[in-house]
Amino acid sequence: GAMQVSQGLNPNDLHSNSTSHTWPFSAIAQLIDNAYDPDVCAKQLWIDKTQIKGVDCLTFMDNGAGMDYDAMYKLLSFGFSDKQSVEGHAAVGMYGNGFKSGSMRLGKDVIVFSKRRNSMCVGMLSQTYLKKIKATNITVPIVTYNRVGSQNILFQRALM
Repeated sequence: GAMQVSQGLNPNDLHSNSTSHTWPFSAIAQLIDNAYDPDVCAKQLWIDKTQIKGVDCLTFMDNGAGMDYDAMYKLLSFGFSDKQSVEGHAAVGMYGNGFKSGSMRLGKDVIVFSKRRNSMCVGMLSQTYLKKIKATNITVPIVTYNRVGSQNILFQRALM
């Protein structure tokens, strides 16, 4: 699959980074703020709690603009933000850390599904995965699908 490495960051930093949220509600507020950012323009947001194989999972779903590969890459990597203010509405996620700190405050693993125009992508930021592969850098798998006619053709892009 496609891999992206955030240089110099150890997987243990994912937890310490999340402690900027002293309580879960500020982490949830951060994820809600992301959907409200002007480049996302979500009109609705659904938050649900479900169980998958006996593990509690929170789902955040919005009907915003969606992300392509590059946007997903920036969301799940460290040290990126290309959010702009739109018509005086400042983007909350200007520094690009809120999603990582918010999601890692609420759980050890996050899988992001997104669709934008004719492309769909799936990205994963997972402390469980990084521990299992004994990673020394944070590696973020991202898989992209492009719609061609009525079929989905899988494109995997590898970045190191």
